[in-house]
Amino acid sequence: MSCLLALGVPAAGQDAPAVEGAGPGEVFAAIASAWSQEDQQGLADRVHPDGLRVDLAGKRDRSTHYSPSQAFYFFKNLFQSQRTLSFRFQRTQDDARGERAHGLAAWRSRRPSSENVKETKLVFVLELYEGRWMLSEITTIK
Repeated sequence: MSCLLALGVPAAGQDAPAVEGAGPGEVFAAIASAWSQEDQQGLADRVHPDGLRVDLAGKRDRSTHYSPSQAFYFFKNLFQSQRTLSFRFQRTQDDARGERAHGLAAWRSRRPSSENVKETKLVFVLELYEGRWMLSEITTIK
């Protein structure tokens, strides 16, 4: 993955559409829109400057940390291997009182070579960074 960083993709988290001052609800809505459209740049642009942690099935030993630049390739590879059929947040913390907000999403997808539909539950964590809510964690739930 480190060789991909040399390709000159802009650092994520710095060029996201204006959401400064927006609450977590608006950021969750923007993430849902980007995920539904398989917009890897739109998602990578919302990654926290400290990076994105991805946990599979909540197992810390299966956790991967991506820098903001690497997050673009994480999303690109994800959407190449899984086609999004639907994505929606079932629950979000729209008025977080601290520096973290959580959202629970349902993602229906399938592999490009298969008709088998898979539904995955995902927990998204936003963290407040310099007045902006940024994506810091994604955890899959079995």
